[in-house]
Amino acid sequence: MKDIAALLSELAEEADVIISSPATRERLEREGIVQFQEPPKRTIEEALNLLFEKRKQAALDVVKKLPEPPAILSPAIGSLYNEIRECIVFGLNGSAITLSGILVEFALKYAAFKCEMGGFANYDAAKWDEFEKLDFSKAIGRAAKAGLLSKENKKKLNDFRERCRNPYNHYNIKKITESVVAEGVKIVNLKTSEVEERDIAAKDDPVIQAQAKPFVDAGSVLDV
Repeated sequence: MKDIAALLSELAEEADVIISSPATRERLEREGIVQFQEPPKRTIEEALNLLFEKRKQAALDVVKKLPEPPAILSPAIGSLYNEIRECIVFGLNGSAITLSGILVEFALKYAAFKCEMGGFANYDAAKWDEFEKLDFSKAIGRAAKAGLLSKENKKKLNDFRERCRNPYNHYNIKKITESVVAEGVKIVNLKTSEVEERDIAAKDDPVIQAQAKPFVDAGSVLDV
């Protein structure tokens, strides 16, 4: 049987991510096979500086890909749009996608309300309360009834609601990552020192889902 410490060290050199259960980690430390190093203690200021520096280069790259913001007359919509842009710049892609779904829903309600009221000169707070209670599906229907959506765009919005908005709003991580497959995952049997290489579909493993989601988010955020 190959020495476990040597085997793990060898595999670690090739790995981007190493995953183990708390029980396995405790056993490896208790038996002196591996000593896990705790991250150095930092002040809050040091931790923030490290985080900002790490994010800065990524931010410089992504900001070049962002489209110019449109001329949005509504302060509420413009504020939300800018918040989404800031999330993307700081690498909070899952948050940006979630807020994008909220933005589309709110914009539909806002536009339908404006049509029904004949403009905001006749703002009615009680009427707006009615709109705030609408879910996304009903907001699409209300906007279509107001003549704001063609059949094609209504269909596209419902597709966006089911494909993107709902999974992110409800954090359906399995659905979000269902197309991801982690290839060539090496699984170590600590009793026999055997190493099995396997492709693992994210839909079949919650641990892989957690690893995959940030990559899915980053790959789709600009399209969303």
